[in-house]
Formats: sequence, C-alpha cells, structure tokens
Amino acid sequence: MELKQAIMERRSVRQFTAQGVTRAELEQVLEAGIWAPCAGNLQEWEFVCVTRPEMIGKMKVVSPGVFWKPQAIVVVCVDSTKAGEAFGARNAGRWSIFDCAMAAQNMMLRAYDLGIGSCAIGSFNAIAVRELLDIPEHVQPELLLLLGRYESLPKPPPRKTEVIHWERFGSHGGDR
Repeated sequence: MELKQAIMERRSVRQFTAQGVTRAELEQVLEAGIWAPCAGNLQEWEFVCVTRPEMIGKMKVVSPGVFWKPQAIVVVCVDSTKAGEAFGARNAGRWSIFDCAMAAQNMMLRAYDLGIGSCAIGSFNAIAVRELLDIPEHVQPELLLLLGRYESLPKPPPRKTEVIHWERFGSHGGDR
C-alpha cells in the first residue's frame, strides 16, 4: 500500500467484526509505534496491549468512549519520570502528548496497512485503567487505541483546504 493511500483512506473504525487479530499483526502495529519520531529521542512512551476478552470487557466499563468490541486495545502511556528528567516538569506533558500522538498515528497507519481498523479514544478513566493493568504510578495512560477487523470503512468527511496558509495567515495561495 502506498503511504498516500493509507493516509487518505484510513478511518476511525468503531464497529468491528468477530474475526481476530493475530499476535504477529499486533507486534507489527506496536513496532510502528516505537519508530515514531519523539522529542529528544526520549521514547518516553509505554504501550500496554490488551487482548483477553474479559480484560477488554473490564476496560469498557471504565471507558465511556468505548461502545464497541475491539479485538485489542493498546493503552498508550507516558513514563512521566523519563519525561520530567528530560524536559522538566513544566514541559514534560506537552512534548509527551505530541510523542504519544505520533506513535498512535504510526500504529493506526500500520494497522490499516494490515487490514485492521483502529480508533483512538480519549474518554476513559485513567486511574481505573492503571489499576486494572497494574500500570505504575509514574506511568500515565494517555490514549486508548482500539484495534479490530472491519467489514467496511466509514465514508471520509470533507476536508477544508482553507486551513492552509502560505507565507502568512490569511493567504491561501494566490500570493506565494
């Protein structure tokens, strides 16, 4: 698959089939995450991959943003100790959020390339997820990435080209 095709066609999939996702496929998705760019090459992320249906069910209870039945959930976390040491407490969260988002995007694009749907979810109880998965206090869950097979992809929403400015804000291309 061409990169442009993956970028343009990948969609947030919210309905999954019962067909499973293999461990080998999940390993490829996770590997794509660790190859994402990150500030200072800190790699302060941690990924917890949950595949057991009973644990996914428990996570759904504490995650109001999860209405569906994914085959896997990747909990994208930040090791705040690493981030704080590198960037200072004030800036750690800012750069870490960017890094986690880039890792999640890599994982979603790789999943799509493998025929796996994905959806990033921010609506979850981080404290409860931490407890369910034995995540240490210094590691903060930031995002849930739902993964599973899909029957069809949602139609793409329209995109606005007027958000692109050339040389200065408000210039949309005529005066480059």
